[in-house]
Amino acid sequence: MIKLFRNIRKNLLKEGRTANYLKYAIGEIVLVVIGILIALQINNWNEQQNEKKVELGYMKNLLEDLKADEIIYSEYINNNIEVYNTIDSLVIYLNRPDRKEYTTKTSYWARIMTMKFTRAQPIERTFEQMKSSGQLKLVRNPKVADGISKYYNSFSELKQYNEAAILWLADYLKSVGKVFDGEVLLKILKERKEQETHASTLITEDRAIINELIASAQYIYGVVKLSENVCENRKKAALELSALIKKEYLMN
Repeated sequence: MIKLFRNIRKNLLKEGRTANYLKYAIGEIVLVVIGILIALQINNWNEQQNEKKVELGYMKNLLEDLKADEIIYSEYINNNIEVYNTIDSLVIYLNRPDRKEYTTKTSYWARIMTMKFTRAQPIERTFEQMKSSGQLKLVRNPKVADGISKYYNSFSELKQYNEAAILWLADYLKSVGKVFDGEVLLKILKERKEQETHASTLITEDRAIINELIASAQYIYGVVKLSENVCENRKKAALELSALIKKEYLMN
């Protein structure tokens, strides 16, 4: 094609048709510019299509993460029922004047509660991948972009409660060791079941020390309850964000 254009220019010059040559040269330049613009448009279109594919892939992964989050929140809330019941039973029986008669149960409740305690930790994998790679900008839908930002930026509250729960749990374990025989607690940890005990398993009758254990258990109860309230709201938010993504990206 270039050779053909060159031959045409040469022929026009040989024939002395300068005006026609200039017109032709200008036309050739215009054609080249148009060709470049078309190529750029095609390239931009290809890039946009590739970005849409990447965006759609991220949306699919986010839906998987959100579905996993819903399960995490539900399991956390259901698990807490047993935690609450264990703490309630422990507090009631430690407050009884004949508490030494129930050391088999109270020592078990005191130790098993820490093994039933869990933290809700939502999945941030896809969001962190998008953020670290700078590809959050690929989400062109403003509603979805805003929803993603609000959902994942709200995790800080839950993380704070999780950290507080770990601190209270450490204090609780120290208090348990001041009230019950450590050997019995170790057997419960290993065998995950009640142990045959006697009155001496309760190693103190000091009301202040027993009250310290009860207070620690109640603090854990409180922070877990706060975390649960956050999880209930986060579960609702996860369902809403999932529905929004499916609607905006026409996913069933």
